[in-house]
Amino acid sequence: MGSVNLQYVSSWPDRHGKLRTYFRIRGKRYAMSNPDSPTFSEEYQEMLARHAPAAAIKRQGRGSDPIEKTLEWVILRYKEKSAQWARAADSTKEMYNRRFDWLRARYGAADFGSFTEKGVRKIRNKLRDRPSVADATVDMIGRLWLFSKEHLEMDDLGPNPAAEVASIHTEHEPAPAWPEELCKKFEALTSRPRLRRAYYLLRYTGQRRSDVVKMHRKQYDGTAIEVVQQKTGTYVWVPAHKLLREHLAETGIEGDYLLSSSRGGKFRATSITNMICDQCTEFGFPGYSPHGLRHLAGAALAESGATIEQIMSILGHLTEDEAREYVKQARRKVMAADGMRLWEKAANDR
Repeated sequence: MGSVNLQYVSSWPDRHGKLRTYFRIRGKRYAMSNPDSPTFSEEYQEMLARHAPAAAIKRQGRGSDPIEKTLEWVILRYKEKSAQWARAADSTKEMYNRRFDWLRARYGAADFGSFTEKGVRKIRNKLRDRPSVADATVDMIGRLWLFSKEHLEMDDLGPNPAAEVASIHTEHEPAPAWPEELCKKFEALTSRPRLRRAYYLLRYTGQRRSDVVKMHRKQYDGTAIEVVQQKTGTYVWVPAHKLLREHLAETGIEGDYLLSSSRGGKFRATSITNMICDQCTEFGFPGYSPHGLRHLAGAALAESGATIEQIMSILGHLTEDEAREYVKQARRKVMAADGMRLWEKAANDR
């Protein structure tokens, strides 16, 4: 991109044909990177803040609406018009807002159309020490780009600059499924009934901690639990496993929730995580978390012969990928066992 239409910015080629860009105000000029530089947006923001603070406030939308087609403007329009934003759970919006705030603070004044693949890669690299955050930020830029073309009549936008920016978080390690020894320790934990209840709900429904803490007693009819998953908004009807039914019948339900705090209200999801992780460490199993029980449930379903569709129906997966992985792992175990039996039989036949 050779030049950009921004207040106080001028660009022209010098006598050698090299593009020069300056921030010009009150008879003075300050050299800047060219508009196609990944650092241009930040430099422009800094120049505005230093030499024209009133314009910076206006541009960032703190004094009035931000300038049309800037990143700040696109983000505001996304929140106003996007069906995806409207459907998102509060926890998802909170996560998105953290990404938006980071982007707005650094690039809010930039013309959104000036974003390039090289520039997005630079943004990703600024967050390299937090791979999942870096990848989420790139994903958010990509979403905003698609939204702008589809719903903001920004038809002049070119190819999505985030489309071919590689993910940093490629070596994601899923939460490990719990070993049987650890499960038995929690099942015998009668001295901590609420922690034991959390274990039974997590293991035998396969739901996320954020959904387990919201399970109201009215959603359990003695045979199944109705759940609307917080992460995806998916409705799931979960038949209660025999061992879970027996546990609930034996210990009873106090308060309005299947898992109630000492005051009768619902737990916070983070409290459940901290309690369980601390107890796992105390038992000599550091590194295990509530999400490992969801993986354990998926593996148990697959090993029992459940189909991909059945696993998805219980766990609430929106795509087949994760459910298929459980089935694949279960088949590997069966094939490995069959293979070992053949090996042993061949040895005995000699």
